[in-house]
Amino acid sequence: MISQSARFRAGGVAALLLVVTALLTPSRLFAQDDDKVVILNHADSLVGGEINGERVKELYGNVQFTQGKVTLRCRKAVQFLTSKKIGLEGDVEVLDSATRMVTMRGMYYSDDRIAEAFDRVMVEDANTTLKADYGKYFVREKRAYFKTNVSVEDTGSVMTCDELTYYRDLQKSIATGKVVIMNHARTMTITGAHFENYRKEHYSRMTERPKFVEVDTAGGHKDTLTVLSRIMESYQDPDERLIATDSVRIIHSEMQGQSGYAVFFTKLDSIILRQSPMIWYTTDSGQQNQLSGDSVFLHLVKRKLDRIDVRGHAVALAEADSLYPGRYNQMTGQEIVMYFRENKILRIDVNVTATSLYYLFDGRKPNGLNKTSGDQVRITFLNGKIDKLKVMNSVEGQYYPERLVAHRETEYNLPGFNWKGRQGKTQQAEVQGRAVPK
Repeated sequence: MISQSARFRAGGVAALLLVVTALLTPSRLFAQDDDKVVILNHADSLVGGEINGERVKELYGNVQFTQGKVTLRCRKAVQFLTSKKIGLEGDVEVLDSATRMVTMRGMYYSDDRIAEAFDRVMVEDANTTLKADYGKYFVREKRAYFKTNVSVEDTGSVMTCDELTYYRDLQKSIATGKVVIMNHARTMTITGAHFENYRKEHYSRMTERPKFVEVDTAGGHKDTLTVLSRIMESYQDPDERLIATDSVRIIHSEMQGQSGYAVFFTKLDSIILRQSPMIWYTTDSGQQNQLSGDSVFLHLVKRKLDRIDVRGHAVALAEADSLYPGRYNQMTGQEIVMYFRENKILRIDVNVTATSLYYLFDGRKPNGLNKTSGDQVRITFLNGKIDKLKVMNSVEGQYYPERLVAHRETEYNLPGFNWKGRQGKTQQAEVQGRAVPK
């Protein structure tokens, strides 16, 4: 607190002269080299005194300082003459080139060129607005640090986090804690615990349990695409894309998938899965299906599944009948292409060294299996069930009666058989229930 005797000594004619000087001429508060000179441009009144044994000057009303390119404005300021800091209160504004920081209470350290803000902090820089409970701006380094209830909003998105560091010259920002990024136009949300954005390079990445969610409500119903991985990278160049790496999980309607690497082309409505990709989907009748190969291409039209293209060692498996859990219809080839409409399968094309294995039923009674191979196999569906099967060129086929098949189903499985279809439901529950880390 300022002592009464100090206030008395600063009063009278001496105080009046100080006020007149402050109002009429700029004063050099810390007269050192030009880089460290703080100039008082204006104040309505000035009172001298002491706080904790240190000489201070209190300035009231329309206070304005400058130091180099930095301008400080506030209603009240307390200048500490020895420690060379300035306490700022009431509509505080710090201006540095294109950056503007506003708060209700702050501190400016002139030697270190650091501005600190404590209450209702807001920073404006070009098309970006940042808000937080606490902020610190390092003028020389062009670096800003914020924490607690941090939000950053620009023309296309808004981000919230626990802590944020921003490097103005590099146009680089690092957000940590509970990070949530929402895109206004495309109803996309990315969450995680560590986010880095490099605006100049049009590149950003989320690490520490990243999760991507896009919701489409076109047509009156909610359709959600969810992606999980260990690392997510976003490129905002003409080929706008999201790259997910390591332990990738995907959920879209009745489809689930996994891979070691995935690329989501956000403008083209397509997803490419590589590194041991596997896809599961469920038909309207509840039948589980599984796809695997060297790579999987998912093509969406208005966020609805239109086509799945599996290339290289392609394998398609499906439950033949829920009453016979050991029986799976199977297709293998160098390429499998599946066509969909309104999330219902229309046709399957198996190309190059195509082989199909289908279990037969007489009503619900098992009746052996057919194994057919050729250059191409085409299967068409009606109401989610097989309607026609056509094999073209170099056709070979065998029929195995039920007496040879019963309880020996595994002996007939095609090369590449690796049924994990029931894991799809487990992964769906994991994706839908996965929380943002605290």
